[in-house]
Amino acid sequence: MLNKITKILLIISLFTFLLYGEGENRGERSDDIGNIIKNSSQENFQTEKERKRQEREERKRLKKEEKERKKREKERIYLPDVNDKDYQENENFDKNNTNNGNNSTIKQNINNQNNFNNNSSQKQTENGKIPKNNIDTDMGINIDNVEPVSEDISKILEENRKKEEDKKTKIDKKKPIVQAIDKEKEEISQYKDSLLKYIATKDGKVIKKEFETQRHPIASLTKVMNILVALDEVDKGNVSLDDKVCFSPQNANIGGSWLNVKVGDCYTLRELLRSEIIYSANNSAYLVAYHVGKGDIEYFVKLMNRKAKELGMNNTEFHTPAGLPTSMTGKGMDISTAYDMYLMGKKAVEDKRIREWGSETELVLVNSSGEQVIYKSRNDLLNKYGIFGLKTGFHVQAGYNIIVTGKMGNIEIISVVLGHKTHNQRTADQIEEFSQIQKKLKKVYIMGQDMGDFTVRNSRKRKIKGVLSENVYQFDNTYYEFKVTSLNLKAKVNKGDIIGKLEVISNGEVISIIDILAIEEADELSWFGKFLRFITFGLL
Repeated sequence: MLNKITKILLIISLFTFLLYGEGENRGERSDDIGNIIKNSSQENFQTEKERKRQEREERKRLKKEEKERKKREKERIYLPDVNDKDYQENENFDKNNTNNGNNSTIKQNINNQNNFNNNSSQKQTENGKIPKNNIDTDMGINIDNVEPVSEDISKILEENRKKEEDKKTKIDKKKPIVQAIDKEKEEISQYKDSLLKYIATKDGKVIKKEFETQRHPIASLTKVMNILVALDEVDKGNVSLDDKVCFSPQNANIGGSWLNVKVGDCYTLRELLRSEIIYSANNSAYLVAYHVGKGDIEYFVKLMNRKAKELGMNNTEFHTPAGLPTSMTGKGMDISTAYDMYLMGKKAVEDKRIREWGSETELVLVNSSGEQVIYKSRNDLLNKYGIFGLKTGFHVQAGYNIIVTGKMGNIEIISVVLGHKTHNQRTADQIEEFSQIQKKLKKVYIMGQDMGDFTVRNSRKRKIKGVLSENVYQFDNTYYEFKVTSLNLKAKVNKGDIIGKLEVISNGEVISIIDILAIEEADELSWFGKFLRFITFGLL
């Protein structure tokens, strides 16, 4: 009986344990699953919240970038590729200076110009709408996504436009930059799609001319006159090529093509002039004008215009010492013609210093840190077809300009072209021109040709032979006279010494002179030999 009761109690206890114990475990597992689900939901909620926050920030960032891109696009709409070789030479926008904030004056001029054009260039149609994608024909400002305006606003704008037209008859002293731009646009509008050319020999034989008297912006070709004036003052003794000249805040950071200098960096006047013609450095041009003009750049520009008149450059006006555009200076653009630039180039190559500097392919300067900095020449035509100079020039309004000087034997060529649309077109055009010139020339004498015997006094050899140092050419339809002259020679003469000259004469004027060189030596007689020759009346 007891065993039965014990068994029943054990069964009840086991059943109770299984019933309630298993339920508690199930509850604990349910609680664990609930907690996991709850925690997962919270994590998902937080992740979703973070994702939305990141999306908002990303939209803000993209919106800001788009706004900045449109702003940059508007400012850049009429500017060329910043990687263009000549863009870095003389332009409306300087990447390096703008990024570091050193060119605030020039940037302000650009902003003033753009603001004016934004306010004045919008044109109304008959239905009161501003057309989308309207490009301002003067400054290239792009007007995108403009909504239609109401009739009341249209009337107000129309009234304002009429008021502006009425003011055109009055002098507006507050907008000298715009007035200068309008004036220059009127000057160049007639032939803006044409090339202006003048190609001739140094002695004046015209090879080609196209619109050679039409006025056109010349950009950095201006620097050639800057150098001519500076060298005039050097020759007068007013300044020296060895003068040490230091950059100031007013000229160190002038943009475009510039020497990478700091305020206080000093260079010789010779180095600054070389940097103008080799690298087209704008800050050098302004510093030269400041130094030579005794602190007065306007006075220096007057000297440039005076020199132009002396050379017969009657259609030339200089307003700056470097050729920068109006948007950077607030002054009129430097204007000339292809023919006037020929006259200036002809004068320049008469100076041995300019000939030497213009033919250099690079300039090496030592900066304030003692490091050597190499500036490569802007003229990639050097050493092709005898080309030895002279100067390139570019800004947006001027296009791609160049004065090319070359020498083929005795013939010196000066070629001027203004208004090319690209750097490559300008280069290809000049290569073609010089190639055609070479085909038109014929050799009259060849380098090394025997030019006869030349007498040498007090020498064991009474006569020695001489040969030409270079080829002599003439054009098919021209006639030159040639005259051989001997130098006053006495021993000793070495092989390769100059012993005579060949003069090339056109219309009675000597246009070139070619050296005649000795091809043998002439030793000096001893004192006894001189005595014997004397007493024998030169028979021995």
